[in-house]
Amino acid sequence: MVLKENKYYWTVSLNHPEPAADDYYIFDQVIVSDKNLIQKIERLRELIISYCVMIEKDKNSASKILDEIHKIIVSIDKIQYTEFIAFWKAFDMSYSVFKKLPNQKFILEGLLQEYCERRRKLYDKLVYSNVTVQALYDSGSSRKKGTSGIEKIKEIMKSIFGDIPKANSINDIKRLNLTYLLPDSGDIDLFLKFLDNFNLKFPYGRGKQNKMPDFLLKCGKHILIIEAKHLKEPGGEQNKSMSELIDFIQQNENDPKIHYVSFIDGVYFNLLISPPVSRRKKENKIQQQRNDIESSLETYKNNFFVNTAGLKTLLNDLSEELKNE
Repeated sequence: MVLKENKYYWTVSLNHPEPAADDYYIFDQVIVSDKNLIQKIERLRELIISYCVMIEKDKNSASKILDEIHKIIVSIDKIQYTEFIAFWKAFDMSYSVFKKLPNQKFILEGLLQEYCERRRKLYDKLVYSNVTVQALYDSGSSRKKGTSGIEKIKEIMKSIFGDIPKANSINDIKRLNLTYLLPDSGDIDLFLKFLDNFNLKFPYGRGKQNKMPDFLLKCGKHILIIEAKHLKEPGGEQNKSMSELIDFIQQNENDPKIHYVSFIDGVYFNLLISPPVSRRKKENKIQQQRNDIESSLETYKNNFFVNTAGLKTLLNDLSEELKNE
């Protein structure tokens, strides 16, 4: 048997810290070179300046300008990376929420009036710059990390196994020696059928309003159910995510070939390698997380908690075991 005890892969993870810069999470797209986008942004700025002037003189004309502003805002990709839409956050309004509202023009009118009063003259003095557009786009790059985590796992798998067919049915999962599915990215129904067909409890998901894992990989006799998180720094949300990862490996199935895998990447993992010694509650929390991970691995021996290096080692061992079957 090639597959080793779960503590081995945890040790590999601890011995190989996460890099400060990970190619899978670098979003270095230059959007200010998009001439069409810049033309629309400059047109939007002109319209907003005109609107601010017109609402004091001719509300009917201002209403026509409002229509064109609304059209640009809801139809142009990446238009949210402008100073006007960034200003919305001062009023607890996000672009994504705005696009879901039924009364958009009414909301937009109110936001424009506030912008005219609070920012327009200030920005006129400072002079508008498209560097702002690029900077706002760059600052929003971290929101893309979720899908990048899935792509990272797929790329790691491909580097080890080659091309893997995606399962489209229960029969595929049973028949294929090597296959995968994405429960949290469109394969919900198939995953639920998988749980029923394989008689699995999956208490983590059933206790969290059917929360779906990110990945399922079948490799020979083994099935890995993977929850992935990319974490960078300590804090409330990160503590919640860590708790979820620890809860995820505290599951037990009757079949020892079913493995729950918590995969964490990002530099937060490096804090687990050598938790800071301190009386501060935040730092003691990190030591407690490591203790909880290790006690969970001791109790639930079929499950794994790994970072990037640990996941690669685990998948490489599964690949060797598959070759020997």
